[in-house]
Amino acid sequence: MQETVSIAWCDNGNVDGKFMQGVVDVLLKSGITFDTSLRSQGNQIARQREKVINYWYEQKKTDWLLWVDSDVVISVDKFKLLWDNKDAKERPIMTGVYFTTDTPEEPLMIPMPTIYEFGEADGVVGIKRIHPMPENKLIKIGAAGMGFVLMHRSIVDRIREVLPDAPFFTEVGVGNTFMGEDIYFYAVCDKAEVPVYCHTGAVVPHMKRFSFDEHYYKAFFGGVEKQSNLVLPKRYKKG
Repeated sequence: MQETVSIAWCDNGNVDGKFMQGVVDVLLKSGITFDTSLRSQGNQIARQREKVINYWYEQKKTDWLLWVDSDVVISVDKFKLLWDNKDAKERPIMTGVYFTTDTPEEPLMIPMPTIYEFGEADGVVGIKRIHPMPENKLIKIGAAGMGFVLMHRSIVDRIREVLPDAPFFTEVGVGNTFMGEDIYFYAVCDKAEVPVYCHTGAVVPHMKRFSFDEHYYKAFFGGVEKQSNLVLPKRYKKG
């Protein structure tokens, strides 16, 4: 008997068109039957995610929940990498990879994978990006973004057993440190000894605004392509 799955996302009333196309493709072409879709509209992402996970667990009895951010573009092949490698006991959380940046105001943002390891320095627990990222590997990680995540419902029980009064998603700030709702969730999972795995072959686009300027132009035509794996269309190559 095939395990059941729901899909969920949070948005502020608008979503990217490519996001919607990716969701529809997965629903229609993956060969996996999705039981239901869950959507939370608003501008307070931690509360939206908390509402979704509680409603899913209490009202929808599907085995798995697929989280997708409304600016991430999923596809059938990337989803199947998560679905085919999931395991309710050994890998109850499977995540893909998308890129964010630590330099959002720079002329040319530096893309970094949104997967992390937990670490401790000076008595404070923090995170470190997994970079360079191993290619097309199934790896155990500490945390990730929530933009492309498949989770089993058993993790709710495990977290509630260890931390019965704790929220699943919230923002935490102490002094100069800040922890967003996604990293907080994985910190809770770590406390409940819920293993988190990532398939680094499941890389999906992340639709973000950037400055289309001379820095971007030089990244393509200023010699950078000779030192990287950048692939240009034939009509734009030199020579």
